[in-house]
Amino acid sequence: MRTRAAQWLILSCLLLVGSSALLAPAAAQDLEFEQVGDQPIDGQDLDFDQSGALWAGSIALWRLPSGSNVWEEIYDEPGSIGDQLLVISPDTVFLSSISAVARSVDGGQTFFGVHWEGNKLYGAPLEGPNSGVILAGEATGGSGIAYSTDRGATFTEATFTVSTNTRPQLETAVEIPDGPAAGRLVAGVFAGVVISEDGGQAWEPSSLFQDARFWARDMDIGVNPLTGERRLYLALVDAQMSGGQLYISDDDGLTWTHSYTFPWTLFLATIPPPPDGDGSLLAMTGADGVMFRSEDGGETFEEVGQVPFPFAGHAANDMLIGPDNRLYVAVSRTGPERAWVYRTTEPVVVSNEPPPEIPDEESSLRVYPNPTTDFITVETDTDEIEILDVLGRVVLRAEPNAQIDISNLPAGVYVVRAGSLSQRFTVVR
Repeated sequence: MRTRAAQWLILSCLLLVGSSALLAPAAAQDLEFEQVGDQPIDGQDLDFDQSGALWAGSIALWRLPSGSNVWEEIYDEPGSIGDQLLVISPDTVFLSSISAVARSVDGGQTFFGVHWEGNKLYGAPLEGPNSGVILAGEATGGSGIAYSTDRGATFTEATFTVSTNTRPQLETAVEIPDGPAAGRLVAGVFAGVVISEDGGQAWEPSSLFQDARFWARDMDIGVNPLTGERRLYLALVDAQMSGGQLYISDDDGLTWTHSYTFPWTLFLATIPPPPDGDGSLLAMTGADGVMFRSEDGGETFEEVGQVPFPFAGHAANDMLIGPDNRLYVAVSRTGPERAWVYRTTEPVVVSNEPPPEIPDEESSLRVYPNPTTDFITVETDTDEIEILDVLGRVVLRAEPNAQIDISNLPAGVYVVRAGSLSQRFTVVR
């Protein structure tokens, strides 16, 4: 039986194995990148808050306010707190390492431990069916995944229906937002893919699960261009194959099929389907920062650009599409020079003007003004509405279709819930 340390060594070595012959000749590059901010920060993990500020986990915690070009060093003593990052709101921030999850409720000025395991983090959307749920990986003990139902104030160890020799540690996750599987959590772990139907408390294996073989790296939700239906994309390392593997699922994570092989391990970002985007898939190989685009649901790819690595020893660690629809990439390096965060010079999502909405008298919800300072109006057909804070707690109940006084609420992001519908709004002071 392989030990966990040996398995990590085997899979880590696979990140350095591959063949460029696996890909067709490169097409003309159409993505260009520029440096973000006023200095290199050696970023490991990126996230945006609702104000549009970019946060970066590194040897320190950094924040780039929306519209600014100056990085602010928010917290410079992470130590064992780590560089894995989750931003729930401008006030509530998490940092994680392999030994702890730390939480800040003052915008990263101070942190306190909330779980003595850690590594990768996932926060379910506030307006989704798992509002309030946060997942944390367990790297050195526990079952492999811990869950929180109070927006990260406390964590509980999850259970698994399968026994493994290596801990199925959380690496990446998505929530199924609607349809028959609404509320399902799909997690990529150190053994493949597992699913939960109860908010992360219990997990069972999908069709893609084998102990001491798979190492999930990144997952995203896109669209099957042939049917227009939802498609899940997964990047993983397979101990029996070289390079980075792309898998797809068209049944919300239950079954998976192999789609493509890349020369290196990779990260994913999906472009939303029309009218907001073109429904394509972007993949980035982490070892060299080469970008690929697929317009047929992950069946074929063409090279479309490369993140500039000015020095040897660089690696791309994370990428995401920002509120400005540009692609952001965190880059780090070994050696004395620090690496920059990069972004595309142009948006990768070309947003079209959506068609006029046709009100549904049975399921309409409108919240205005947004952002607001003292009052909001909620238009809906339900008898009562609830207002929740970023922790998923009900802070106010009111009758709809009238002006609601929210002047006593602190500044931040809130969610209006009316029956099965919800909508986010921001309070500014």
